[in-house]
Amino acid sequence: MNKDLEMSLDKNTEFKSELDDKNNTMVSHKKGRAYFLLTDEEYKKVFEELSDKYPKLFIKDRVLIMKKGIHRDIFDDSGLRLSKTMIRKFLQLYSKKRKYRELHIENTPRYDLEGKEVGAVTKEDVESLRRQQEEIKKVIAAKRGKQQKLKNNKGALENKGTHNSKESNTNSIKDRHNIVKKAVANQDNSGNIKSPNSTKPKLGLKL
Repeated sequence: MNKDLEMSLDKNTEFKSELDDKNNTMVSHKKGRAYFLLTDEEYKKVFEELSDKYPKLFIKDRVLIMKKGIHRDIFDDSGLRLSKTMIRKFLQLYSKKRKYRELHIENTPRYDLEGKEVGAVTKEDVESLRRQQEEIKKVIAAKRGKQQKLKNNKGALENKGTHNSKESNTNSIKDRHNIVKKAVANQDNSGNIKSPNSTKPKLGLKL
């Protein structure tokens, strides 16, 4: 992602991300894992404080595209009780919201903390976001493919184990059947066991 975009607010972030609007998570581009950033309660708390401080930018029922580097302007305000980490996480989530992304089109105005227009979304910004979304889709598709492959391999091993078990049971039944057949073949009509070296039966021995 273009480092100038508001979606790269935290330079130490090791992943590009896509937001799940329902639970404030972000998906790693590199590892395909979900990262939980803020609880709903924390997100609301930060929004309310920023909204109280900058009511012309952070509006409850209206989304405005933020100027590039807006986080630095917020950090310079010593009146906030929020940590830089909390602000970074909030801005990452805020800029990934569906409504925000839908407004991220060429020539859409950007706004500063006072609600004044400061520049606009450029063609390069839009293209960078598009590439980011494509990369996210590829990572997620690859992860799902890997999970499906593991699932298929597990199913194949289970089926093989079931087959071997059935085959073992079948062989065991065959072996018992052969033993019985052999024993029956060595009996005379009276149920006596025949000696292997004599045609005369050994009396008194029965199966």
